[in-house]
Amino acid sequence: MVIEKYSVYPKAFKEISEIIKFFPKSEYRKIPKSFINFIEENMDNNYDYIVEHVDDFQNQEILDETKIILSIIYRDFIASNEVKKQIYKTENLELSQEEKRIREKYNPDNMFKNKATKVEPVENSAAMVEYKESIFTKIKNWFKRTF
Repeated sequence: MVIEKYSVYPKAFKEISEIIKFFPKSEYRKIPKSFINFIEENMDNNYDYIVEHVDDFQNQEILDETKIILSIIYRDFIASNEVKKQIYKTENLELSQEEKRIREKYNPDNMFKNKATKVEPVENSAAMVEYKESIFTKIKNWFKRTF
């Protein structure tokens, strides 16, 4: 998989690469080498990122994508089985609530309820229309009659 050159993810991968260097060795070893290689192959080497606060990552300025990737690393590789179960349970609950909200907003069953269509009966009678000649037609006809 190749990440697009102009997307935000290569910068996020650079930030991830710098941040995980400060992980404790026990946690760093839990991350698969293939995942670390993927990050290093796809990161933006021209992007300069320096970890400013080793002890306080909450105040560290990082991209939103970096936060998401860090949470995935924690969920998939570092967290214990009990914590993983709790995270998946919370994610599934949030996903179902979001789906419910979207379903209520765009419910196909109620989509046309408010739009009452009113069909008016069409009469089968034809009305007579009076034909009026224009002034130019009258003049043209007068010339035809006289000549």
